[in-house]
Amino acid sequence: MSWLSEVLQRLPLSEEVEGYLLGRGVQEGTIAATRFCTWSPFFLSEPSPCPNFCKMAGDYGEYIDGFLVTPVVSPRGKLIGIEARNIHKKKILDYRLPEANWNPFFLGMQKAMPKLWAGGDVWVAEGLFDIAPLEWFVPEKDAVLATVRAQLSKAHVEFLRRFCKGTVYMVYDRDETGQKGMHGWVDQTGRERWGAVKQLERVGLQCVVYPYYGGKDPGEIWDQGGVEAVKRAFAPRRRN
Repeated sequence: MSWLSEVLQRLPLSEEVEGYLLGRGVQEGTIAATRFCTWSPFFLSEPSPCPNFCKMAGDYGEYIDGFLVTPVVSPRGKLIGIEARNIHKKKILDYRLPEANWNPFFLGMQKAMPKLWAGGDVWVAEGLFDIAPLEWFVPEKDAVLATVRAQLSKAHVEFLRRFCKGTVYMVYDRDETGQKGMHGWVDQTGRERWGAVKQLERVGLQCVVYPYYGGKDPGEIWDQGGVEAVKRAFAPRRRN
């Protein structure tokens, strides 16, 4: 077991961070399944042996003290990294273990895998607080994942090719970055850069850009009015 895995088992979830999660739409079942925690150097008995972690977070993670920590796991459930988020201001850091080099770095994998094994569709958003509102809307059988950034890596595409038996619904942000991530763009040299739709269609998957209204992203819509706002925003294409 890695140093990070051992640390995460000891870290609690503070009442403040749990309240923040609930306020942003994260369901209690998701909190339990994901095993969110609050970083605290107090619970560490020894410094990190990884120079990259120390550079990002300090020897004992003192730079991320009080941050919300989201464990990121592989399809087999092995820890491959964390996302650390300051809940008081917009500061997000991610740390990846070597295993992340050949595994897809998705948020939400803990709840998604059983649904994928059962044949559910997949909804793909950008961040943690985009997938949380979607869980109130999408069919219970479907999986919801976040790619952290508005782009699919080769590992993401290969994972979806292997495990998705239905449709991939793309729900990236409605800003320029999110639209490029879905539809692609032409770079300064005139070279076409493929977005998620072409990448997934190329490997034989059905990919649908799911339209929604009322905000830049699902998280912003949730902040405007909770469950009802999310339902209104996605209602034009809602399925039974």
